[in-house]
Amino acid sequence: MPSVAMSTKLEIDQISRGFCADRVVGGSDAADGAYPYQVALEIRNSLFCGGSIIDNSWILTAAHCLDRLTPEKVKVVAGTSILKNGTGQEFEVESLKIHENYNSKNVTNDIGLIKLKKSIEFNDKMKSIPLADKETRGGRRLTLTGWGKTRYPGETTTKLQKIELLSVNDSDCATIYSGRVDKRNLCTLGIPGRGACQGDSGGPLVLDGKQVGVVSWGIACARGMPDVFTDVYSFKDWIEQNIKSEV
Repeated sequence: MPSVAMSTKLEIDQISRGFCADRVVGGSDAADGAYPYQVALEIRNSLFCGGSIIDNSWILTAAHCLDRLTPEKVKVVAGTSILKNGTGQEFEVESLKIHENYNSKNVTNDIGLIKLKKSIEFNDKMKSIPLADKETRGGRRLTLTGWGKTRYPGETTTKLQKIELLSVNDSDCATIYSGRVDKRNLCTLGIPGRGACQGDSGGPLVLDGKQVGVVSWGIACARGMPDVFTDVYSFKDWIEQNIKSEV
């Protein structure tokens, strides 16, 4: 595991509400259809966050992506790796669900759900991804995808990006961020120049074909500090209960 410099209190205080709007830094173009669970969240045809298909009517994302929004403002785009020229399939949103204990100041319980008005008909380019069924230990090689910024400052990309990152032990990440993370978070680290960025928020972190994390917050972008994710396994019961209650 690469060593990580300790952050200053000033750096931590500068983290407010997560990345909330950009891209994978240091990644490479994803092959078309390689990540059929990946979706883009758009407002007025502009990317603001990512998400993942976890059921034919449900999208998993971060709470901070949905905070203060109404369903009619959000559009979900699925079935494409390129965000332009009307590629992919668009879905209208029926409802938004933010975790009842979400705290925007500390970015805790940063998880949310989107229910679609129309169910997705699965095919080679649109499929659901299973949720993690166990804790993710440190030192595991994970895959992050997203359309967020490829550099900071900079613009979001039209081509889906992929990158491999290593998971960081909970205790190490908590020490680095002065206790701002806990067991309901998952941290990853890439070498400086590789990591999540704005626009990747809400997107999926995957291990062995299962989603283990949701992009939450970090020090933008790929500056040698761990990226912080919501740990999917810790919220699996919440996710499943909310989906069942809406059936």
